Amino acid sequence: MTEREWEVARMAAQGLTNQEIGEQLYMSVATVKTHLGRMYHKLDVTNRVQLAIRVLELGG
Repeated sequence: MTEREWEVARMAAQGLTNQEIGEQLYMSVATVKTHLGRMYHKLDVTNRVQLAIRVLELGG
């Protein structure tokens, strides 16, 4: 996983919206969604709650 994907996943785990993540990382909402989609696949999760749990489990 790339550092950028981790960055997006950590922010999502903190409860930020896609819009808020995009604004803070200077990327489009579509790019945020792309990163999240890749993380869902790589971490074998299907939603933000599962993603947040997995990120925390992995020390995110």
